[in-house]
Amino acid sequence: MSGPEKQVVLVGAEGTTALGRAIGQRLGAGHGVALTGELGAGKTCLARGLAEGLGIDDPSGVCSPTYLLVMEHPGKIPMLHIDAYLPGKTRGFLEDGGLDYLAETDGVVVVEWADRIRDLLPTETLWVHLGPSVVDGHEARSAALSAPSGGGLSWVSELEDRY
Repeated sequence: MSGPEKQVVLVGAEGTTALGRAIGQRLGAGHGVALTGELGAGKTCLARGLAEGLGIDDPSGVCSPTYLLVMEHPGKIPMLHIDAYLPGKTRGFLEDGGLDYLAETDGVVVVEWADRIRDLLPTETLWVHLGPSVVDGHEARSAALSAPSGGGLSWVSELEDRY
């Protein structure tokens, strides 16, 4: 991936939500966001912030869709939320027509545990890896963002360094 990259420090769940909101405000129809990180890293929290930034009707209704194929969230820019924690289930859905369904959306596709189905995601996807960090001697979280060159994601490097 040779596009913009950014490392961001996140202060609590509020910071994770705020980063998601900032990203969501910049996304447009057809964009994809791939979320990675260990269990409890804040992927769903970031997805909730994305929903706020996108203008989803009920961002508080965004929860982990682990046992569902896709959760559709209507709003100004709709959000399709996928969880690949169970990659066999998600891979089967995508290979059996789900990719066509996602390609036809007029919204944003958000995938949690995206690294498990990396080969099925479009190259024009914003990747966000959430992980632990240490800031001023205190445990914190960080987000490493990377985007392909082109694809309308050049703004990534302009995000704030801390949320």
